[in-house]
Amino acid sequence: MFIVRKARRALTVSLAALCAATMCVSSAAAQQDPRPNVVLILADDLDAMTTPVWQALPRTAELIRDRGVEFTEGFAPLPICCAARASLLTGDYGHNTGVLTNAGPVGGFEAFRANGNESRTFVKALHDSGYRTGMAGKYLNGLEDDPGHIPPGWDDWNAGVDNFLYAGYNYTLNENGRMVKYGVAPRDYATDVLAEKSRRFIAEASASGQPFFWYAAPTAPHFPIPPAPRHIAETPPTAAPRSPNFQEADVSDKPTWLIDTAGPRAATIEATNDVDYTNRIGSLKALDEMVAGIVATLADTGELDHTYLIFTSDNGYSLGAHRLTQKMAPYEESMRVPLAVAGPGIAAGRTEAMALSIDLAPTILEWAGVAAPDPMDGRSLTPVLRGDTAGWRSDFVAEYGGAGYGGRFGIAQEQVPGTETPLQYVLDMPSWVGIRTERHLYVRWYERERPLDEREYELYDLHTDPYQLTNLIKTPEGRAAHEGLVDQLDRRLNELANCAGTACP
Repeated sequence: MFIVRKARRALTVSLAALCAATMCVSSAAAQQDPRPNVVLILADDLDAMTTPVWQALPRTAELIRDRGVEFTEGFAPLPICCAARASLLTGDYGHNTGVLTNAGPVGGFEAFRANGNESRTFVKALHDSGYRTGMAGKYLNGLEDDPGHIPPGWDDWNAGVDNFLYAGYNYTLNENGRMVKYGVAPRDYATDVLAEKSRRFIAEASASGQPFFWYAAPTAPHFPIPPAPRHIAETPPTAAPRSPNFQEADVSDKPTWLIDTAGPRAATIEATNDVDYTNRIGSLKALDEMVAGIVATLADTGELDHTYLIFTSDNGYSLGAHRLTQKMAPYEESMRVPLAVAGPGIAAGRTEAMALSIDLAPTILEWAGVAAPDPMDGRSLTPVLRGDTAGWRSDFVAEYGGAGYGGRFGIAQEQVPGTETPLQYVLDMPSWVGIRTERHLYVRWYERERPLDEREYELYDLHTDPYQLTNLIKTPEGRAAHEGLVDQLDRRLNELANCAGTACP
């Protein structure tokens, strides 16, 4: 099939040359475009620290990771759904998108739109340059408040407009302006519906002659999506991995918010964590099948060798680390994500170069030969994909806007209707900003809630303490011993927390 595609492109070039010589116009030549396609598959809450990602996704490993480059140091610098996805779409940190959490003044779809981000996504830039663009699944938290909205730059729009998408059933999709309600039958299982839309878009886009971008955004393995019906029998109850920081026994060196809520947090993990983990592992089976179906459709249409494939997640997930459920935290479990990239000219391998979700937008635009609408905070990964890491980043800033007033602006926005409990507000955390270097993590807590002299701080040496069990500056003695390092990290943090564009790397 790829031979056919190459012949078709060569014929198009010949037709274009003939028409140029004879002053004619060829509609076939106008339609053909030799630029590569891009398919981005974004899992939801899939960590790279505790979950055995590639064992749970063997086809994805074979078809993307093993054919391309695995980034073993992939990070989500804004580890909560809406902020992470806003940064992915724009290539910018949260302090420049204005989206640092899921709702409120600095969060959610409304903040994304109010800050002018819709006009400067990489998708709109692709669309304006002639790409056919499409998506299916989860867009941004808060879209449910304006369910009929279709952002600029999308040709095929299939976005979830309610939180039932997290449950896998009984959800509604805005399908190009038409609200389509899905039920509770096995055929309605969300990942399968999105998989079918992915295959259909690729087939239709291939026939159009346009290069295309497809964004598959299932909610797997986000709580509480279960396994697909066909996978329930092969998903036995499974205990979540017990890493050294699981249900951390002594949290006295942690910030006040964790010390004060350690009891209910530990009880919640005891009651829900293993069930959550079992569902997560089971739901990944359908996601793995989705990836295989996408790759098969690309092969059948002759597009595979002309398509870049990206597999990653919006953020990580705690799974009981430090007595935490969910994500949002500056710790490794929340910020580390799987990332694999395959496509034309990319040799198989692994790299330890720090890759951030904000790097995907400039990378995709470079593949497409499209200029970014504005300078982006992220950097194109194309040099790293060639094996060139000279001058690459050695640190990055990470941010979270907090739960906000009444605790309702963060994780509470991700509750399936009918499952809300008062405890969900206790299980969020305050705002923070931190710097992650190759060796250290330094965090300032209560960044938006308290004046500078009332904030709390953490410092970890990741070489000697990879599970972040010992905060080096909790005590006066620790602060004195690390004063020089803290001053250095604090200065760099202030630079990055206010950086923009080319100043960020």
